[in-house]
Amino acid sequence: MNFFGTFGLTDKEALQLLLPVVDTALHAHQTGNYQEYLSVITNELARKVSEEGFLKAHRELAPQLGTLQSKSFLASLRRGKNPMMLFSAKFSGTEDDIVINVTFKSGTEPPLIDWLWIE
Repeated sequence: MNFFGTFGLTDKEALQLLLPVVDTALHAHQTGNYQEYLSVITNELARKVSEEGFLKAHRELAPQLGTLQSKSFLASLRRGKNPMMLFSAKFSGTEDDIVINVTFKSGTEPPLIDWLWIE
């Protein structure tokens, strides 16, 4: 059973709302656009991820990963009162499946990411 917090009761409803936010964050990460990234994250996450740290991660990871080719929703789990979404992704620079973990802050409107991890 998937958990989407305050963002929907069904997979379809929640994913329709949340996937564009995930796409924006991944695009920002791929292109090194910190301002775009800030537009979809909470203030708490912004305090943890400085522009310098964001750009360092971009310089180190983006060339290795390449461009996002596809992503598949795997599950949504409860992380406290917030929904944590898991994706499997394919990037042009690796044959490995890459796991993307995105936690949204429940009750934010528009939806905001409280944690993003690409491994």
